[in-house]
Amino acid sequence: MKKLVQFNELVFNHTAYLDQQPDITIDFKNSKNTYANSHGDYSPERCTPRKVNSKQFDVTVMVDKNKFPCEDREVIEQFVLDNFFSVGRLWAIQGDILLWSLAKVLTVSEGYDEKRGYLSFTVSFYLSEGVWHIADETATYFDDYHQCDVTDCYAALERDLCDCCLCNIKLAPVKRCPPCKGKRLCDIPKNELIEVIGNCGNNKKISYSCCEQTATGETESEYDSNTAHLQFDGHTLYETEDVVLEICGTFTDLGITWNGQQSIVEGTYTGETVINAGLVKNNCNYLDIDKFHGDCVNNADCSDQDCGSKNPKIGVTGSNSGIVSWTVKKGMNNVILSGFKTNEIQTIKVFVGGIAL
Repeated sequence: MKKLVQFNELVFNHTAYLDQQPDITIDFKNSKNTYANSHGDYSPERCTPRKVNSKQFDVTVMVDKNKFPCEDREVIEQFVLDNFFSVGRLWAIQGDILLWSLAKVLTVSEGYDEKRGYLSFTVSFYLSEGVWHIADETATYFDDYHQCDVTDCYAALERDLCDCCLCNIKLAPVKRCPPCKGKRLCDIPKNELIEVIGNCGNNKKISYSCCEQTATGETESEYDSNTAHLQFDGHTLYETEDVVLEICGTFTDLGITWNGQQSIVEGTYTGETVINAGLVKNNCNYLDIDKFHGDCVNNADCSDQDCGSKNPKIGVTGSNSGIVSWTVKKGMNNVILSGFKTNEIQTIKVFVGGIAL
């Protein structure tokens, strides 16, 4: 059972509260074809992770105008609506795990007086991805929120975007840059999470900032060695392709074996190289798409037409456009890299956006 706690800058149980928590259904995508002369259907989803459909559910949001000074009541109502008008993170707690999903509001009923001093809105949330992302423990902050200064709330909705390269992890909405204040999620014991944000009459607000974000996994190459091994826990409850690989150093024809899947970045590069959603960026320049491709190991991996003797390449599975796509699995993952300059020490980091259903 997921408990919704915040949408954008709107903290439930503070500025507004939910009449009751909604039922959120996991709806899997299914392919089926009825057998003509046998029992049942042909349904191919057997060995690969199941995919989910988008989600949609309704909630009733209440605003107690009696909690606010008379001069702020109309502003508070508009502030609630402005949050609903903006696409952003919908936060929830499931057990001791903090989750968020990219959400938009499809419909908002006209606010009406449920009883004297109360406004009631029926809101239809739409989660286009259908999955919930596990909150990054090093980029999620809990700020004190005893009283809402409306001016500060509006300022939070209009923050500048972060300019860090990891802002475009492909499934995440854009990151805003609030000050790094409050208590980080990684500093809160799991058994205290409900007490911090899920208590009745919440006094904390969730903020997301990449200013002190740390990698999911990190390693360095050894001096006089052109290879490096990165092993990391994916911190995901379900397989995900939301991953960024960052390499600082010099390499030539970098070979990457990601959980057994081989690929190569052609050419010689130095400085910071970021591979994000199948795109390769070296310092400020993006590489041509054909410089990063799957590496054909033997004829079992590709056809003779694709597997030339001079330049073996294969069509990469994953995305329709042929972009190399990596999968991070639950538990330990292994990445082997080769082609580094031997008289330098390279630094390798991986950032993963873990997901739950």
